Amino acid sequence: MWDFGDRARGGGNVALSGGTRLGTALDGARLRALAAALLAFGIFGVDSFTSFHSAIATLYVLVLLLAGPSLDRRQLLGWSIACAALTIASFVAVHRAAPATEALLRLVVSLSANAVTTALLLHRIVLDERVAHEERRYATMTDTLAIAIWEHDFRCVDAAIQALRADGVTDLRAYLAAHPEFVAEVRRQVRITDVNRTALDLMGVPSKAAFFRKLGDFLPETDASFADCILAIDERRPMFQAETQVIAADGSPIDIIVAFSLAPGTCLAHVPGSILDIRQRKRLETTVERTRIELERVQRTAAIGAMSASIAHEINQPISAVQSYADAAARWLARPEPDLDEVRLSLAGLHQAVANVHAVIQRVRSLVGGSQGEMQPLQLGSLVADTLAIAARDLDAHGARIQVAPLGEPRVLGDPILLKHLLLNLITNALQAMESAGVADKRMDLTLHAKDDHVLLLLRDHGPGIAPGLAEPFETFATTKPGGMGLGLSICRSIVELHDGRISLANHPDGGALAAIELPLAA
Repeated sequence: MWDFGDRARGGGNVALSGGTRLGTALDGARLRALAAALLAFGIFGVDSFTSFHSAIATLYVLVLLLAGPSLDRRQLLGWSIACAALTIASFVAVHRAAPATEALLRLVVSLSANAVTTALLLHRIVLDERVAHEERRYATMTDTLAIAIWEHDFRCVDAAIQALRADGVTDLRAYLAAHPEFVAEVRRQVRITDVNRTALDLMGVPSKAAFFRKLGDFLPETDASFADCILAIDERRPMFQAETQVIAADGSPIDIIVAFSLAPGTCLAHVPGSILDIRQRKRLETTVERTRIELERVQRTAAIGAMSASIAHEINQPISAVQSYADAAARWLARPEPDLDEVRLSLAGLHQAVANVHAVIQRVRSLVGGSQGEMQPLQLGSLVADTLAIAARDLDAHGARIQVAPLGEPRVLGDPILLKHLLLNLITNALQAMESAGVADKRMDLTLHAKDDHVLLLLRDHGPGIAPGLAEPFETFATTKPGGMGLGLSICRSIVELHDGRISLANHPDGGALAAIELPLAA
């Protein structure tokens, strides 16, 4: 695990300045050197001026251990040579006349202990330098990553889960759904213990000391991803990933994707998470969606124009024939002696011309409307869920929400594209109605009921309801919206009728409009 060095691993946000830490380190090194020197002279005095017959000089090992942590290679070798010189000086001072074999052995043991300790300390210096190099390399690598990284302390989450288990909670998912206040409280307890430079730049924070202390400090209250994070910690998933928003230091929202590992064996005190800024992607998606909507509007306009021009062109001749036959019949009847046989022939021609008009209109309608679509067995609950996921961005942009009752999975036979388009049309109409009326709480209710041989889908908004002057809302070009084309509900009716179903729109007794769609269940 990396350590960026500005905060203690315990997660405190108040860091000592570089000068203070350096001054403290220098003072500690001086004190250790002074203590080591005093200890060395004390050992020398005892070894030289007392009559202890033991390897007192081996205690110089303590001198090297005391001074060693603050020394480099050259300084350590200097201290080692000095301790060896003091050992030899004591030996010469005491045993210069007639050195005994036992004294020589003690000298060899003391010098050997000095050499071994020096070698071990030199090896430690090499290892410390290697570790310091790796720490600098990892710190540089993490600080220069294009992805923000911050480290979480999730031990409080695990403790909260264990407390729930001890209280008899077995279905954690249901408990979290029923107690959002528990989720919010746990989120506020999660500490942020470390961050990299990219995270500081992302959140607009000048330094790690000024970074957010807790996860709840920068997650919005409406965040729904942390409940799944609690479940991931409980299940120890190999990978947790979620899309959410964080609030920067200036209060602006940032769309992100966060991912981290919670596999068994992971230390919950230090869980690094990768945070990817997806604001540019969101802006691109919004632009693409806006362009798609504009393109669809242009396509509908072009289709209407093409259909109108085609009908005008194609029925010109049949209409002329109708007029000719009608005029001929009138002339034959206007004679002093009407020729009824000619009148019958004219009326027969008139009938055929009218039939031709109907055939032309049907052919143009098929040409513009396209094929009948691809009918297949569908699970309506999943299709509705997919459609709501598509509409989520538009709902969020307008501050609206849809309350969905448990849907189930009734099966119908239909075209998934057309049915999604049907539901999106109804949601868009409801959203626009509430928006134009200035409704503060833009809310919709969606339910799905399976009955004997059909399924009933109900979508209710909390807007002003259907305008009194709109007698037939499904009529083509019937609209009360400024700039509206009056085709949305007409298309909805066509889609429902294509699926052998029925659609109705009425005012709800408690306010707002209620759209009801009835589709036959698949055999």
